[in-house]
Amino acid sequence: MNDFVDEARSRVAHLLRMANTTDDRIRARIIEYADTTPEPPVMSRAGIVTTGCPRCHRTAWRQHDAEGPVWVCASCGHVEGVIVKCPHCEIPMIAPPLGAPDRWHCPRCPRVAATGESALNIEARERQRVAALAALDEAIAAPADG
Repeated sequence: MNDFVDEARSRVAHLLRMANTTDDRIRARIIEYADTTPEPPVMSRAGIVTTGCPRCHRTAWRQHDAEGPVWVCASCGHVEGVIVKCPHCEIPMIAPPLGAPDRWHCPRCPRVAATGESALNIEARERQRVAALAALDEAIAAPADG
């Protein structure tokens, strides 16, 4: 089978093929699931990123519009901007441009983060960066033997 034939298949056909079952009850549940849930967004470089919707507590997918990344609920359609705050400066970080890796940066300090990353991980990365720079400065300042 070529790629075109596989692309032309419906979502239901893909799910039924993945389930690989002849049980009519399971197949009916899979068809009902596909009919009642929206299509997932196109996969980006970061993959499909999800979170809980603050309104209906179902799944929201991260997407990108003209103003930056947003969460879009798959069930109720609620749209909310994605905000990543710098744990040091306590201000919103600058979002990555469309198509770029999921790398937010603080406009005041050199901290960087990924969407959903904890403050502890952000601070740990900053400590590693500072330690690496100190080691590099020390290596550069050391007299050359030779």
